[in-house]
Amino acid sequence: MGKVHPPPSTSITVPRRRGRWLTVWVPSVLGGVFGISSFLVLGVSSLIGGAGLLAPLLAGAGVGVVVGGGLGILLRNRGPAPVRLSAGRAEMPVGTRPVLERMVRSTKRERRRLARMRRRRPGPLVKPVLKRAEALLQRIDALAGSPSLQSRRASDEDVMMLEGMASRYVPDLVQALEDTAGFLASPTDEARQQAAANVRSIDEQLAALDREVDRLESDVIDRLARNLDVHSEFLRHRLPDQRTDPLTGR
Repeated sequence: MGKVHPPPSTSITVPRRRGRWLTVWVPSVLGGVFGISSFLVLGVSSLIGGAGLLAPLLAGAGVGVVVGGGLGILLRNRGPAPVRLSAGRAEMPVGTRPVLERMVRSTKRERRRLARMRRRRPGPLVKPVLKRAEALLQRIDALAGSPSLQSRRASDEDVMMLEGMASRYVPDLVQALEDTAGFLASPTDEARQQAAANVRSIDEQLAALDREVDRLESDVIDRLARNLDVHSEFLRHRLPDQRTDPLTGR
């Protein structure tokens, strides 16, 4: 039986985030335009009828809030789907769930911190590092949500490595980035240069964690391929008349 070669691991990319001009200014402007237009139309009609402007004003404000709020909801940046801690058909070993829950809480907390940093409009040196950190957190969540990892013991080397990334390494680097970003605008050249060097170092360490996640993803795929080989061999013995591999084309 030929060896099945697992597909190359693919990195999870962060969906492109909509800018503040689209998520805030567009709904605000359109809501204001619709609200003012409604007030003018209703106000003219009300004046012709001899009534006051209070009702048209309230109606215009209501139209503006509805239009602007609706657009704001439609155009908002959505967060990643929550991680499902279920091993499917496989039973999750005792002790694994608390570890995974700590990982999920930590990645959620770090994403909130990254969101706060983005709202401060970081410079061009910090933006790609934020993007790399967010992508890394998403990849960690994807591994934590995989049945293959959830079926392992808490003492498994890969589970411990992933938990260390989520609970210690990434939070420490994100905290260091947050502490360093403010010094990039320092009035002294020496402080700015040191801050820039620190940001580059943080980025390099995040890249190293990315490579480790590559290895973990490849290991998950390798295990899946080996399980498929076992199933294929089982069917081959149970179905001796079958001329072709039942799992051909994997």
